[in-house]
Amino acid sequence: MISGSLGRVGPGLLLPRDEGGSVPGVSPAPTPLASAFLAASGCASASLPEPTRLEGLLLASVDRARSRWPGLVVVLEPFVAFVAERLTSPTALLEALAGDAPAFSELYLAFGCLRHDRAALQLFEDGYLRDVGAFVSGVDRSPAFVAEVRQLLREKLFTAAPGSEPKIAEFTGSGALGGWVRVAALRIALNLKRSEARADTAAQDSVESAFGEQLGPELEHLRSRYREAFTEAVRAALGQLSDRDRTLMRLYHVEALSLEAIAALYRVHLSTVSRWLSRAREQVAETTTRQLCERLGVGASSVDSIAALVVSQVDLSLTRLLGPGG
Repeated sequence: MISGSLGRVGPGLLLPRDEGGSVPGVSPAPTPLASAFLAASGCASASLPEPTRLEGLLLASVDRARSRWPGLVVVLEPFVAFVAERLTSPTALLEALAGDAPAFSELYLAFGCLRHDRAALQLFEDGYLRDVGAFVSGVDRSPAFVAEVRQLLREKLFTAAPGSEPKIAEFTGSGALGGWVRVAALRIALNLKRSEARADTAAQDSVESAFGEQLGPELEHLRSRYREAFTEAVRAALGQLSDRDRTLMRLYHVEALSLEAIAALYRVHLSTVSRWLSRAREQVAETTTRQLCERLGVGASSVDSIAALVVSQVDLSLTRLLGPGG
């Protein structure tokens, strides 16, 4: 007598199954995604669907994610391991695998961004970063401020120091991705605003430091009378930088990123970043000199001396003025 249940092979034909549910002599269907998920999961396997059913649920969820994010294709075994590390309860997993739940597809996009997939980054830009202005409108709705928050958010989410992961790796799917991005954008915006007062103080300190140097007899009398003019000239010069140049200079002068790291962030050659930075510094120095001379009404004989002062102080000023929120 053969124990176990019977398995149907064809019309009217039944084969015996063993106690584990397998048909003797017949190889079980391959389950690569379920195997990768179970290997990475912290859940007890007994609390999860059996591998064949789990494989089907994972494949169906991948199909829905690909439909939501056209053009984004990731390697599936590492991706389902990524999901398993974040959906750490059977209830959360089954909810994510449900047809109407967004968590799985949003983790699919986050995983693509973590791998710096171009399609994923563009989809994230179009789907979430374009809404940063609405996210931070209660803090500051000016285009320059919104652009700065958006760029800082890109850097925080998609870049990281050696040995660490970008912040997008921290998205677990426990809440909506849009809400998670909104919180991150608001945190950056509030930090920028809180830093403005400190930046203003630093700017004044930078100006006083510059005018505290020995400037020579011709410019010595400017030290006490025209500090404010110098301050306003430097601020105006920085204000005329493009958003990209201002961010570049902050990354280099304040965050101390190397040219190689900045080039990787912007996906350009190192020489391109070097050229951008040189032009931006020259623009700041030239604009500051011109505006300072106009404000002071000095003659041509003083222009070269003022220009030398500005050039000698420009890196100090940039380091202080371009600090967080500067």
